[in-house]
Amino acid sequence: MAATKTPPLDTGVPGAPSPGATRSRDGEASRARILMAARAAFDGKGYAQTSLREIARNAGVRPSLVVHFYGSKAGLLAATVEWPFDPDTVVRQVLAMGPDHIGERLADVFLETWEQDGRPNTALTLLHAACERPEAATLMRELFTTCVVDPIVTAIAPERAELRVSLVASHLLGLHVGRYLLEFHAIAGADADVLKQALASTIQHMCTGPLW
Repeated sequence: MAATKTPPLDTGVPGAPSPGATRSRDGEASRARILMAARAAFDGKGYAQTSLREIARNAGVRPSLVVHFYGSKAGLLAATVEWPFDPDTVVRQVLAMGPDHIGERLADVFLETWEQDGRPNTALTLLHAACERPEAATLMRELFTTCVVDPIVTAIAPERAELRVSLVASHLLGLHVGRYLLEFHAIAGADADVLKQALASTIQHMCTGPLW
């Protein structure tokens, strides 16, 4: 006698979503709440004074879910402004090259990721806003300096690290101000590889060379 196939479970609701679809929507809703809570916390208290546990509590989720979605506080900050790269990944990749290639790698990372497909991206939008709004300037400083430049420079050159970090960040950001905001002719029209070579040696000296 042939076995009778068990019919699909009737939920009683025509077109009822599958469990997978429900979980997907729940995940999207959780992400949205986390980002909303993170933006409010970063704007209100600043990056350093905000914890993942606090953000999770305000979003109504577990801290482990925040880590699952965004990896770290730096990753979450990057997500709130749609930063074009993950800060933790960049720090690991740059440091893996060793101290002798820090300038080259930093110049490479920022010129390539800020100009994806030959166009500026959301990082430039934040930089432009930072010139006009104090809260945007704080966000840019914390994301760019605290999450990326500081851990790299401090790891390889702890002596006078704070000054080195500020010099490196100023040069990297200054290049983009001159290229896209002020549009200095020679810089705006220069090939990215030319700028990369010029910037790399300067950044390298600021990271590992004597300051004076």
